[in-house]
Amino acid sequence: MEIKELSYVIVGAPDIEKWRTYGVDVLGMASAEAPDGAVYLKMDGRDFRIAIVKTEKDELHAAGWLLADESAFNARRTSMQNAGVALTDGTAEERKLRKVRDFFWFTDPAGRRHEICWGAISSFAPFVSPVGVSGFVTDDMGFGHIVLATKKLDETLAFWRDVMNFGISDIINFDMGPGNPPIRIYFLHCGNGRQHSLAIAELDDPTGIQHLMVEVKSIDDVGYALDRVAATETPLALSLGRHVNDNMLSFYMVTPSGFMMEYGTGAAVMNWADHNVFESTKGSHWGHRPMMPFPT
Repeated sequence: MEIKELSYVIVGAPDIEKWRTYGVDVLGMASAEAPDGAVYLKMDGRDFRIAIVKTEKDELHAAGWLLADESAFNARRTSMQNAGVALTDGTAEERKLRKVRDFFWFTDPAGRRHEICWGAISSFAPFVSPVGVSGFVTDDMGFGHIVLATKKLDETLAFWRDVMNFGISDIINFDMGPGNPPIRIYFLHCGNGRQHSLAIAELDDPTGIQHLMVEVKSIDDVGYALDRVAATETPLALSLGRHVNDNMLSFYMVTPSGFMMEYGTGAAVMNWADHNVFESTKGSHWGHRPMMPFPT
């Protein structure tokens, strides 16, 4: 019943068309119509990895976590029920939007909706970027990663570690200067080699997300994306830099919903049998300079 990957993210937004434009013209994904006026953003062989649905405010509508098969799905349901987690089955209409055989959802201690699913449904048509991105790194490592923002860090961490069986990859305590407490961030992994599929940051954010990350196949893809950011006047949040924990070369921009999107390449693929958890005193070897105030 091990969770295999972050399979999809559903973003709620008042202006879906802004997200469609951003997804195509800046991220380099392909767009398609989805049920009930929603929009799919495609980045690999799956029909979508990001869905944008109409909501009154910008928010993380749901994060979808994939299990290998129906047996693992049923075992995960039983395990979570035994742990006292309230679960709600997805409806037929919801399954249609998500393109999965089945799913159920729950709310974590941070107040964020997450979905456990199995059996991704797709035509598996090849991904062709409308702006020439050579490809996104997904394969058996999933969409990328998500960083949740919450002041309930300890409770949320315990839930994902003890109930959901995620492993801790590393820890960062950001020094916020004299007189200010450090910001704690825990990075967690599931059943694949991505250094972290989930992170929990001790921050406030009205959307519930601190950032999402997508990984492209080459440094040129990152460079061309920076050019598109400039050409479209998309706000840049953090400059180009290289992270300590996953070795990713990346930059951060602001999405139409106000949270950040990390766009990078070259992340480490982990062998968890040989990994030792560590704490870093800084987030990046170099770069990642703030281009705007950092939310706390």
